[in-house]
Amino acid sequence: MKIIILAGGGGTRLWPLSRQDKPKQFQKLLGERTMLQESVERLRPAYSLSDIYVATNDAYAEEVRRELPDLPADHILVEPEKRDTAAGLGLAGWNVKTESEEEGLAFLPADHYIADVQEFWHGMSSAASFLAEYPEYILTLGIQPTEPETGYGYINYEGVPLESTGNHTVYPVAEFKEKPDRNTAEAYLAAGTYVWNAGMFFVTQRVLKEMYYTFMPDMAAAFDRMKQETDPDVRTRIFAETEKQSFDTAILEQANNIAVLPISMGWSDIGSWKAVKDLMAEPEENIVFGENEYLNQESTGVLVHSQTGRSVSTIGVSNVVIVDTEDALLVADIDRSQNVKEVVKELENANSNRI
Repeated sequence: MKIIILAGGGGTRLWPLSRQDKPKQFQKLLGERTMLQESVERLRPAYSLSDIYVATNDAYAEEVRRELPDLPADHILVEPEKRDTAAGLGLAGWNVKTESEEEGLAFLPADHYIADVQEFWHGMSSAASFLAEYPEYILTLGIQPTEPETGYGYINYEGVPLESTGNHTVYPVAEFKEKPDRNTAEAYLAAGTYVWNAGMFFVTQRVLKEMYYTFMPDMAAAFDRMKQETDPDVRTRIFAETEKQSFDTAILEQANNIAVLPISMGWSDIGSWKAVKDLMAEPEENIVFGENEYLNQESTGVLVHSQTGRSVSTIGVSNVVIVDTEDALLVADIDRSQNVKEVVKELENANSNRI
């Protein structure tokens, strides 16, 4: 199985640390390595670098090379420009080198956190076994929910299991659900047949191409033309004409051959500053990143992330995130940190250079 790590996203919900020129997959959020480096290290020693690829866009290709100097140069799959996930994933699937089109492909985001690496390996192994037995399917990993989270999409599975492999059971997918409100999320949790959509999926190269030929034939034709084209400028023009659409909407939600493997492995997409705080400390604890001085008087549940070295002080506040960079400062109620993306939209509309 070939592993394709997806490293082309923008990570706007972790602004102002995550920026267009260096989004969260290239940030050292939780340790000494960047999220991309952690994603590669997590796969080893279970997988060889010869089986690992990174899909990114032209703006980030040099950063990928810098962070992963041991990765073969032709294992960096570069989009000519940033489109949406249908174009990015499809182009990667077309260009990864496989021994045959029956070989499995695993698509994994570069900016997620997984606490239980052993269970992650077991899940990968179970996914590979399922795909070998049922090659006509696209298999997703679904995270067993631990709370009624409103920031994730959900997958509903129903009916008779397709297969039990290892310690895991695979089910047919009934439907994909967008991010719900609180009451709906609580109902999903109570039903017991809903899992979080982690954006991890497995498919043979042949079936992936068949899905594009069926549901996005113009895009598939563009990939075929790019595969034959040697002029990079022509390749760029062809890619620029592809439709902007998400892979989930274009393929997964249209097909009837989708399965899900529910799994618990301490997963988080680190999609907000609250998610960072939840991973690093208890709700009432304060957590400080960086070497800045932090002075606290009767404050609880505070996250401070500073790149400036400035002294930060809080007095009598709770559940606050403070992110201090050279050109931007964020102060927010930590329970509303998902709204950071709205700030980024306002900056984009104002043509700010601080996004």
